[in-house]
Amino acid sequence: MRIVLTQPKARLADGTDIGRAAATLKRHGFTGEPGDIILLPEVIGEGYSASEYASAIAEMARAFGCHVVGGSQFDTSQVQPPNQGIVVDPLGDIIAHYQKANPYGRERQFARPGDRAGASFRINGVECFVSVCADFFHAETYRTLDVAPDLILVPALSVSRKSSPDMARARWRHAMIARAFEQAAFVAVSDWAYPVRTGGDLPSSGIAGLAHPDPETSSQMLRTLGRSQVRVFDIDLDAARALRADQRARGFEIARARQEQT
Repeated sequence: MRIVLTQPKARLADGTDIGRAAATLKRHGFTGEPGDIILLPEVIGEGYSASEYASAIAEMARAFGCHVVGGSQFDTSQVQPPNQGIVVDPLGDIIAHYQKANPYGRERQFARPGDRAGASFRINGVECFVSVCADFFHAETYRTLDVAPDLILVPALSVSRKSSPDMARARWRHAMIARAFEQAAFVAVSDWAYPVRTGGDLPSSGIAGLAHPDPETSSQMLRTLGRSQVRVFDIDLDAARALRADQRARGFEIARARQEQT
């Protein structure tokens, strides 16, 4: 399995951002396989109607022949819509719907909390879980999971109120590494590049990257996109599953302990 992380450098919110992300992938020469996943950033679907958004994500999945986790959008036909998204398979069929349970910042002025944080789905036996941006930080997001994920996918919009993105980047990176070890799962985040502004005055921080749950060296714990808009990662599922088995054998299965406390 490969995960394709994205970090667009521009955002128009006019119903073209998904298509422009697809064009960027084509320029990078990406050719997908059915088990691969493209992860788009939060609110990439703004400017689309609900049907246009679903069609654009399905078109991307068919074009690249792989799964797409479609970032998120607000269905403006609703009075107070949730921040929500879809997962689409290589044929363009929707296999999961997900919502953001914890609206952040300006979202609270017009969006309602989702019914549940994120959603689980399976690709070729790989357990996946998607959670939108702020939900990633909430412990409650993981306490109700029925199945331990191998891969956690996070569409993000990492705004910061600081004068530089350094603090937001540091917090996200520490959280990604800690969550990967806690859940014995890879953590993949797609974001908007710094300093893309996404509807408010605050810029995104550009924190896209992949956290490895049990790498061979500390330098492999987190690999970021840096200034790149696209990066493709191979996922070593055996490493995550071996870590989970080792944690269980030593009585240190952190994620299970948290679930049992609810």
